[in-house]
Amino acid sequence: MDNITDSEKYDIRYSILNDETFLKEALADKDTRKWYPPSTDSDVKIFVRNWAGFSRYQCSLTATYENQVIGMATIFLMPYVKVAHLAMLYVIVKKEFQQKGVGTSLMKNINHLAKTKFKLDSLHLEIFEGCQIEPLLLKSGYKEVFVQENFVELDDKLKSRKVFEVDLVGK
Repeated sequence: MDNITDSEKYDIRYSILNDETFLKEALADKDTRKWYPPSTDSDVKIFVRNWAGFSRYQCSLTATYENQVIGMATIFLMPYVKVAHLAMLYVIVKKEFQQKGVGTSLMKNINHLAKTKFKLDSLHLEIFEGCQIEPLLLKSGYKEVFVQENFVELDDKLKSRKVFEVDLVGK
């Protein structure tokens, strides 16, 4: 099945703390981990705890297929009033469910949540040069707003950091 999001077996729900198990498993894969900030197992542990912790604010969505967690999108809300209208976003989809509509579905729903429930003006997301999520970001209305050359070493090469942002007010 190419697009699983039309299936009755597919669902999106608010994330729960136990979804951190999915994040740990996904980030245990070195090919997946390289696209996210942590590089060591101890860094992953902290990163996952922070990511899953946002579930308590209902700013995180989990995609499931046949009741199995296959993806997450989380708004990292800012605790400071001055910048509470902006937030960072992280998205992850299990390898075998990529290119099946899950990322598009998560992006559509998380953008809607950010705009309607949290009244955010914009969301931003950082990726490293070569990350496969870039076409999804562009498709979801995100625009590249910043590039920092030679930011990170991946696969023995220096890669750029790219920051994408979506304007939720104009949508």
